[in-house]
Amino acid sequence: MVEDNNLLKKHLKEINNDGSFNPAVYKFVFFLVRLLFGSKPKPEFILNDFDKVNGPYILLSNHESFYDFYYLYQLPHKKKPVYVINRYYYSMPFLRLLSRKAGMIPKKLFNDDMVTPVRIMRTLKNGRPVIIYPEGRLSIDGRTNRIAELGGAFYKRLGVDIVLARVNGAFYEKPKWRKRRYHTPVTITVAKVITREQAASMSVEELNKAIADTIHNDASKNLLCKYPQKDKAEGLHNILYRCYSCDGLYTTSSKGNTITCSKCGKTFTLGEDYQFIEEPHTIAAWYDHMTEVEKKAIRDIDLKADVTTVIYSNTGKKRREKGKCHLTYEGFTYESENVSFHYPMDKIQGIPFQSGQEFELYNDDDMYYFYPDENPVQVARWAHIVDIIKTLEEKTGE
Repeated sequence: MVEDNNLLKKHLKEINNDGSFNPAVYKFVFFLVRLLFGSKPKPEFILNDFDKVNGPYILLSNHESFYDFYYLYQLPHKKKPVYVINRYYYSMPFLRLLSRKAGMIPKKLFNDDMVTPVRIMRTLKNGRPVIIYPEGRLSIDGRTNRIAELGGAFYKRLGVDIVLARVNGAFYEKPKWRKRRYHTPVTITVAKVITREQAASMSVEELNKAIADTIHNDASKNLLCKYPQKDKAEGLHNILYRCYSCDGLYTTSSKGNTITCSKCGKTFTLGEDYQFIEEPHTIAAWYDHMTEVEKKAIRDIDLKADVTTVIYSNTGKKRREKGKCHLTYEGFTYESENVSFHYPMDKIQGIPFQSGQEFELYNDDDMYYFYPDENPVQVARWAHIVDIIKTLEEKTGE
């Protein structure tokens, strides 16, 4: 009971210490963003019923690229929006200060907490719209990820209009797996506005389905231009970690517009339409093939990795250690000389990762970034395995 009271006090302190919206700091943040973007033309906006939105609102969107936040900022909002952002950006002192003063709302990805919902409600009460990416992470293969973040029940309680937006084109501008960014056409569509009255009359299941169906995008089916660049596939092996031809594990490498398997020697080349010249044709189809391969032995999955771990506390302090990660169908375990913890699979919503580098989880209020000592490409597999398990659980009701 004492521990619960201490946790409640901690959450209340964090809520009360959040930054109120400071217009000057907000403008400064996006001034810096504009410098970063340079003279890139604005995206094309398709604004179905956006002018009819009344009062503060929640805007939900798919998440194709890191730059999505700037595109949504450029929508003709009557009041500039506040974003729910990865709490990672609160781990760096300068960004922490700017984000807090600009009113941004930190969220522990794939974790339930008491703080984020309260901050969202407070921001809406103050008359300012809030932008949320329900996927909680960037698209992996050009399609919208399974949605695991705040859901329909929460949005209904807010009692505000819900704006559903869809970003297209940004995935090929800078996908999760490539370092280089290309300037490409981007379209932002306000696909649907669900009024507060409509949301109140819908069941949670109906609202969740409307959100998922409306914001969903498949980049391979909605190309906006040709892509003549000569290094489109650079880094793609960090996502497509199994060979499509022989199912070799961690045998793929990428260079230029090709991805090659060192086991069977098969080479796949991306054309100007981001399609492979032969099967599987699309990145998404390759990813689906890997899913089917992994599902065959998913209940016996047993992943282990020695890792270098970087840990950020809630105050931004950082420490490093060596540890071991272990993932099975039942859950995730981490052990080091300093700490040991286990999360059953029903407590894990998903695993964010940076392709070819690290994957991450929270333990209490600390962020753990796990860097495998060998085969860093495997971080995509850890995230993929969890997604497969969670999808199977949702279908079977386990």
